[in-house]
Amino acid sequence: MEEQKNEELADLWQEALKEQEEKTKEKEESKALSTSEIQEKLKKFLDLPLVVEVVVGSTTLTLGEILNLGPGSVVELDNLVEEPVDIKVNGKLIAKGEIVVVEDKFGVKITDIVEKEERVKRSL
Repeated sequence: MEEQKNEELADLWQEALKEQEEKTKEKEESKALSTSEIQEKLKKFLDLPLVVEVVVGSTTLTLGEILNLGPGSVVELDNLVEEPVDIKVNGKLIAKGEIVVVEDKFGVKITDIVEKEERVKRSL
């Protein structure tokens, strides 16, 4: 009688473990997306607008200095002319570049991309 109870208990455990394995397997299969499914999902983000800034330089001014600014005032920036400019996306530094003129407009030529690890460090 004791052996029969032990066998029944062992059978119940085997069934429970088998059921758990099947559920885990189903979850893993549902999580595994094919490359084409991932690409389709990413396409939704391609039209997402992002703010891109090119930072030529910066400086610190007192409130009095700012109030005295007017047409023709010159504000000296901390970057030198030959230094690369910062390219930021949504406020995060992603690259460095140099200013170029294309026809009548300014542009920026990307010279260096900030490594992913460095971007993560800066955002922490």
